[in-house]
Amino acid sequence: MGTDGRMLGDAVSSRARALVRLVTPIRRSQAAAAIIAVAVVALLGWSGLQVVAQSASGREVVVARVVGEIDPAVSQYVERVVTASEARGAEALVILLDTPGGLDVSMREIVQRLLGAPLPVIVMVGPSGARAASAGTFIVLAADVAVMAPGTTMGAAHPVAVEGGMVIPIDPVMMEKVTNDAVGYIRGLAIQRGRNAEWAERAVRESVVVGSSDALRTGVVEAVASDLDDALNQLDGRRVSGPWGDRPLRTRGAVIVEISPSLAELILAIVAQPAVAYLLCLIGLVLIGSEVFAATGGAAGLVGTICLVMALMGFNSLPVEKGAVAVIGLGVSLLVAELKAGGHGMLAVGGVIAIALGSWWLFPDSGPTIGGVPARLDPLFMIGAVGFLAVSTGLVVAKAIGTVGRPARTAMPLRGETGVAITALAPGGTVSVRGEAWSGRAIAGTMESGQAIRVTDRRGLTLIVEPVATGTEVVSAVPRSE
Repeated sequence: MGTDGRMLGDAVSSRARALVRLVTPIRRSQAAAAIIAVAVVALLGWSGLQVVAQSASGREVVVARVVGEIDPAVSQYVERVVTASEARGAEALVILLDTPGGLDVSMREIVQRLLGAPLPVIVMVGPSGARAASAGTFIVLAADVAVMAPGTTMGAAHPVAVEGGMVIPIDPVMMEKVTNDAVGYIRGLAIQRGRNAEWAERAVRESVVVGSSDALRTGVVEAVASDLDDALNQLDGRRVSGPWGDRPLRTRGAVIVEISPSLAELILAIVAQPAVAYLLCLIGLVLIGSEVFAATGGAAGLVGTICLVMALMGFNSLPVEKGAVAVIGLGVSLLVAELKAGGHGMLAVGGVIAIALGSWWLFPDSGPTIGGVPARLDPLFMIGAVGFLAVSTGLVVAKAIGTVGRPARTAMPLRGETGVAITALAPGGTVSVRGEAWSGRAIAGTMESGQAIRVTDRRGLTLIVEPVATGTEVVSAVPRSE
């Protein structure tokens, strides 16, 4: 391992040791979560390490692989790779591309970065069997040098509107505007790079597709190469011009440095999916609410916070209405308030309505995309998620007001009953009374876990308790399984 790798390893180790020192005084449930955090820090530190193919030449060519849909994670990856290539003083950057298309906004971010790159950018559609469809066509045409492997294709760049993974109809006038915008954009790229602008326009208007041989013959790409080494050998000596000036490429015999996506970018690729971000948001809010409603020693709150942070990462990369997130948060707060109040369901109804409205408003009609990546929630998925929350909350509220389960027992007075503090009460926590776990709150001060307690009052589903002197008989201290 090189010096950079050892330095990174030392840094990760020191961060891990610091976190472990913090874990020592924490309760075991929190310690387990902290250990997981240490592992995540280590993975974040090691992911994205550069793999260098050693060579006698002092020149470097950086290689990045873009496989799959064009999304915010890919845009972030390309941005990082371009910056790293400049920092290394690389001769050129090669992007190996295989994509079915993707989000228009992410594609345009990548194109803008390639057009302003401080070093020559070579985009190669490969390996054999790969494609640069839809948004990928724009990326290929934005490159300083375009290469295709035998058996690859590019084209089919007509805009489409997608919802829930399905192509949906769009107003003809709007479609014409979007199509003309895409045509002007792709023609401008082709003309700027000296490529076949007529074919580029047909790729948008008629969704035509071209193979590697025809692309070379019609001036869509500059070379056809069997693999990366073949491409670098063919392009050696080819003159390119840009912010770096006008000079020949020196790619033959160069060191190949491959930069892989980092763990953060891989995670972003997952959480930037609308359905995943939405689900993480709901789970995170519910878990945080559960921590407030019935103390869990911090575990639910910690996991909920992680889910919510990941959801916000995804939302930050998607066309999201920020106000809708606030409305969903309000809805979950109403559900939690209903559970704490132990009322008759009015707050729960308001919470479900707020969550449903926020979910519907969350992803606005952002217009067509270049390719097939959905930018909206599947309505059935949204209905299922909100319905699950509604049913779950309804069951809990029904039990709390004695309409299901064991009405006689739950309705019995609890004042004066004794039990045990399951968790520390500071002042809130969890207690066991009559063999059942309740949310408890100390009437004054704090109590340690295992302390005998007596119920002095009940507020909704929260028991107000006081400490019991040592030696007092405690009834049904341990929760019974039903």
